Order: sequence, then structure tokens, then C-alpha cells
Amino acid sequence: MLRQLIICLTVLGSLAMTPALPAAAASLRDSSPAAVTAMAPGKAEPTKVTRVKPEGATGKAIAAEKNKHGGSSGYESWKRKLPFWPRKGVLLLELFVMISIGVFIGQILEVSGTMRVLSVLTLPLTALGKIRREAGPAFLMAFQSGAVANSMLVGQRDAGTLDNRELYTSIFVVSALSLFAHLPTFIVPIGVAFGWEATLALFAVRFLAIGLQIVVTLLVSRLVLARFGVGAPGALPVAERRPLRSRRQSRDGFWATVWARSRKTLRRLLLYLVPTFSCMALLEYFGFFSWLGEAMPGLFSFRFLPAQSLAIIPAQALSLYNGAIAAANFIDAGQITTHQAVIVILFGSMVTSPVRTLRHGLPTYVAILGARAGTIMAVTAQVLRVLFLLLCTLGLMLLWR
Repeated sequence: MLRQLIICLTVLGSLAMTPALPAAAASLRDSSPAAVTAMAPGKAEPTKVTRVKPEGATGKAIAAEKNKHGGSSGYESWKRKLPFWPRKGVLLLELFVMISIGVFIGQILEVSGTMRVLSVLTLPLTALGKIRREAGPAFLMAFQSGAVANSMLVGQRDAGTLDNRELYTSIFVVSALSLFAHLPTFIVPIGVAFGWEATLALFAVRFLAIGLQIVVTLLVSRLVLARFGVGAPGALPVAERRPLRSRRQSRDGFWATVWARSRKTLRRLLLYLVPTFSCMALLEYFGFFSWLGEAMPGLFSFRFLPAQSLAIIPAQALSLYNGAIAAANFIDAGQITTHQAVIVILFGSMVTSPVRTLRHGLPTYVAILGARAGTIMAVTAQVLRVLFLLLCTLGLMLLWR
């Protein structure tokens, strides 16, 4: 299935993308009101991305909304001021604590019996995918933290209450559900400046893409993987599971049982988390992710988008707001419409966000699932996310024609 999805995405991308014209890029460098230099694809050097300053009413409105809603805490400001390696040490400790909390929460809910109560809220999802109800609380936690939710799921798999099919299906669902937590920051500052129609369009495309991803994932798991018994041998029968839990709890006590059931998962977490996180930190230290984030937008140009996308998408590689302000500058200059700006931003997120997400998400996936499974799941989750966002964005383009 993974191979077919990658092939499908590659074909769609090849149909949608074509090398940019050097003349168009040169024209943008001369006429763009945005402070971005867009190089022609095919060059050895990546596009130089700089922070864009708002030059008109729309861009200033976006900047004002960001400042209003984007204030950081004193702790976050303190972290940003740390030198590189001390900051990475703090982030590693945070990640370890968050994953550990997820493991312990999952086992506390299971051993105490609260799991069955909370799982009622997610019965439509678990029933659709033919997944045991023990995965339900992790779906609820996904709105707060994907790392904690995935840790809960792996703890359930290690305890024998979920099999491998249910685990991997649930992780895909958590990956999609966790996107809902970012929708307000994606929509509000941009939508307020671009107008209600842009707000509704952005929300509808993102919401629909996430919803389709969840439903299709659950149906494929139920109708294909479950029918052929993929991943089923990893689970213990219910008759063997619950008596064992009851005996262990009565013999060892509540907290001793929670610790005994969490220890295996935490041991594997330490085995993979530290080297994987260190490897990602080294790549970041030597500028690999910065280079990749700047190089990717310059490799392709969407031929059905306005030429201004050659400047907006590279600006978006720095951040969503940077790309939005670049688009706003073109709107204020009368070079593109609001509809075109929304479409460019959506396509820009397909090009730029996977690099940022893998940079921060890959260590978590590998720490929780192991090197091979974690890497496959992290990459596949990104492929699915881009695929469904692409389909919904193309639908919006047809609606606005």
C-alpha cells in the first residue's frame, strides 16, 4: 500500500509541476514587492529565503494578528535564547518527559478501568476501523499532543491490548487528528486579513483533507488489512488479557502494575530516542534542514499557479506567516487576487511543511516505534497528508474557476 501511495503521489506531482522559467524568476526579482529572491530551478544553489516585511494593508493586518495571538511564554523565550546544544538538551528532556507521560497515562487508564469509559467518546472511529476501544483515549489525547497519544498506543500494544494493525492504523489517525490543533493558528491571522471567504476556504480544505485521510485510513485498515489478517498475530486474545491484568494488579498493587507494564516501552524509548534525536540535532547544526527547506521550493514551479508563487513559496519555507505576508504584498500591489493567494499558500504548505514536520516528528516516531517502523510511519504519514491536501486543494481550484 505504501508503494502504491508513493507512486500515486509522484505521478500527481509530476503532472502538476514543471521547471520554472528563468525569465519569470528574473522578472519577479525585479518587480516583487516582497523581500524574497527566487532563483530559477535547476541551479546548484538553493533559494535564499529572507524574512518578508509587510508593505501594504493586508500584510500589516496579518502581522498584527500574529502579534496578537502569537505571544510566547517566558519559558519559551528563555529556551530560544539558549546556545544551540543546551537548547537541544532541554528539548530532548522535554520529549522524553512527554513520551513517558503518554506511556504512563495509557497504563493508568487501562489498569484503573477508565479506558473503557473514555473509549465511548471515540466509538465511531474505532468501530469504523474495527479497532479495539483501547485506542480511543489516544485519539482524544491527539488534540493536545501527538507524541503523548502515540506513546499511549505503543504502551497498549506492548501490553497486548492492541495488535500491530490496530497500532499503526491508530498512529495514522493520531497524525491526522493532531492537525486540528494547528488549524486556528493556520487560519485566524491569514483569514482575518484575507476576508471571510478565504477563511472559510482555508478551513474547509484543511478540514476536509484531514477528515478524508482519517476515514480512508480506517476503511482501508478494516476492509483490506483486517480481512487479510495483517498484523493480527501481535495481539493476545481478550480471554488471556484481562485475567492477567487482574491478577497482576491484585498481587503487586496499582502503581507497581502500571510501572511493570510501562517499563518495557520506556526502555525501548531510551534506546532509540537519544541517538535519533542527536542525529537530527547534528544535521540541524550543520545546516542540512535549512538548506533542504530553502532548496525544495526552488526545485519546482506549479505551472497552473501565478508567476508570483516563485516568490511566495520560497518565503513560506521560513514560516507560514512569512509566505502569507509575501502573498499579501502581491495582493496590495494588485498583482494577484485573494483566491490566488489562498491557492498558492495551500500548495506552498505541501512543498515546505513536510521538511519541517519530519525534522521534528521523525525522532518521536523512531523513539516510540523503533528505527525501521518509525521512519516508515513518519514518511508515510507525510505522504498521506500531502496527497489528501492536494486532492482537496484541486477541488477548491475547480470550485473557484
